[in-house]
Amino acid sequence: MITFTIHVRGFPSWFTMPCVACEILGRTTQAATSVEASSGLGLAACEPHLEVTEKVMTKLTTYDDAVLRSAFISAGLTGEPKDGLTRLFQTATKAAASGGPTEGDMLRAALAVFGIPSFFVNDRGVTYVLVAVDRTADEGDAHTGPRVFLHSGEDAMRPADQHTQPWTASLYAADGSYIDEPFSARPGLPLAEECANAALNLACWLLMHADCYPR
Repeated sequence: MITFTIHVRGFPSWFTMPCVACEILGRTTQAATSVEASSGLGLAACEPHLEVTEKVMTKLTTYDDAVLRSAFISAGLTGEPKDGLTRLFQTATKAAASGGPTEGDMLRAALAVFGIPSFFVNDRGVTYVLVAVDRTADEGDAHTGPRVFLHSGEDAMRPADQHTQPWTASLYAADGSYIDEPFSARPGLPLAEECANAALNLACWLLMHADCYPR
């Protein structure tokens, strides 16, 4: 996955531009800076939202509204956005909390809230959660197309209280070759929130990048 370089420049006092993050949250705030990336894209940001906008711009490839909203929420934007991502995250956290008994069960419960089919895989004693990039794929097809492995160490079937490493996503091509590590869940969270964070990250990643990896 490409990471773009960014450049921040201030707006002159007479220039009026709304902060994109604030607009997503349903507010109107004048931006103080422009965050521009080597992708050729740029977004306006107020001072409190400069850091999250910088994170978004390192990955953003389009101004599509749904992608923008997903990218900001995934990057850590907090508040009550106009879309339902925050509500989905809260629902996914509750689903994960009751989805046990294993850490993998909890993650799959969170993924289901975002409409992401997932499957347990045992590969010579190493267990992980498999998600097809093509969300219409059944379990058989999920193994033959581009896919994401979600893993925490070498065992996704441990009891939830033995979870010690954040969920990490590994992207593989249809031929099984490794491509990239799209994300790791935010560390330090309670497991149910971590599972919801991983599910949200994957939902946003699929929205932004699934078209780049056709079957």
